[in-house]
Amino acid sequence: MKTPVINTDDYTVYLEYFSNNTFIHCDCYRWTKTVKQHLKADIDKLLEIHRKPIFALHDIPDIKHLKFIHMMGFEYLFDFPTDAGEMKQLFVRVK
Repeated sequence: MKTPVINTDDYTVYLEYFSNNTFIHCDCYRWTKTVKQHLKADIDKLLEIHRKPIFALHDIPDIKHLKFIHMMGFEYLFDFPTDAGEMKQLFVRVK
């Protein structure tokens, strides 16, 4: 279950726990340079407080999402197949 941990007029950031790992999700409602700066600062603070790695899943064809993941400081770990046979990518961020 996704739990909202940061909620603003511009975005909501959620954490989800699965198999002893923490996954991040983000819904953006508005995107400007200032929103990007605030979101990045909020995610930086979240990682500082959480003090454990946070993972992000990526659908390989979604180039816009890939750019977003890199912008937020996540690093590629590996590709993996889902139960439905699709390939996904796993990214991680530690501080």
